[in-house]
Amino acid sequence: MKTNYFFSILFLIMLLMSCNKNDNRLEVTVFETSEAGNKLTKITSFTSDESASIIKLDTSKTFQTITGFGGAFTESSAYLLNKLSKKNRDTILQAYFGDKEKQANYSLTRTHMNSCDFSLSQYSYSPVEEDMNLAHFTIKEDIDDLIPMIKDAMKISKDGFKIFASPWTAAPWMKDNKEWVGGKLLPKYYD
Repeated sequence: MKTNYFFSILFLIMLLMSCNKNDNRLEVTVFETSEAGNKLTKITSFTSDESASIIKLDTSKTFQTITGFGGAFTESSAYLLNKLSKKNRDTILQAYFGDKEKQANYSLTRTHMNSCDFSLSQYSYSPVEEDMNLAHFTIKEDIDDLIPMIKDAMKISKDGFKIFASPWTAAPWMKDNKEWVGGKLLPKYYD
């Protein structure tokens, strides 16, 4: 179900991006990605139009709102940006968060809590086992790269952006397998 939904949305997006209106006719370019091996393959041969679908866009009705567009702040991207010259680093941040007339002007972003797949190592903000009061809570891993990148993006963005933080996994000491990968959160840590 999710796969079909994803490909339907992908098809609709590609359809909308590739339509041209000429002489009151709508010309459509069809691309297909399928389990059979097509990867965004342009389709030019069709067997029948008897079961053709008709897509009508009613722009007078709003069915959903878009919160924003953007990307992710990750430790690895921040680390790599810091390896560039200040000029190149600023150019990249401007491209994503700069003026909406000339740049992407991201309005929605996310970052990770604790390490993630795009971190330089595995770490937790609560590294000490059974630290339920967070007496040893620390964000030291994020201080050199991740936090400065977010702050610089905030300075560049005239409109501001929303940011949400999401955990990839609980600290290993909170899980039944005591590992970073796999396992389940122990019930005593649900709260």
